[in-house]
Amino acid sequence: MTPFLRRLAGAAVLLAWGAPAAALDPTQPPAVLRALPAAATASTVPPAAVPERLRLQGLRLGPAPSALINGQVLSPGQRWQGHTLLRLETDAAVLRDPEGRLLRLLLLPSSPSAAAPAPRGNRP
Repeated sequence: MTPFLRRLAGAAVLLAWGAPAAALDPTQPPAVLRALPAAATASTVPPAAVPERLRLQGLRLGPAPSALINGQVLSPGQRWQGHTLLRLETDAAVLRDPEGRLLRLLLLPSSPSAAAPAPRGNRP
């Protein structure tokens, strides 16, 4: 082991030995939040007032089509939390939100490369 690696390993041991276990756990909240009382970290907005982001989790096409949105199975025409499922596509669900806007939820998120134009040239 080189002298540099020996010093680096020694420094890591000293840092880990002096730090509390919670500081080394990446699943724990930052120390600033752990120091606050529980009442200070609680949100003042009731959970019902915060709208949940809609996620399309699955589609079933065919004679009895349905969509799985945030764990809720919906058929076209059904309403859930003010949203109405209008139609299903092969890769998306189209809904109308409570304000009347159309939402198109994709089954798979689009990647930046998918939006790029296809390369030109000879195709096999």
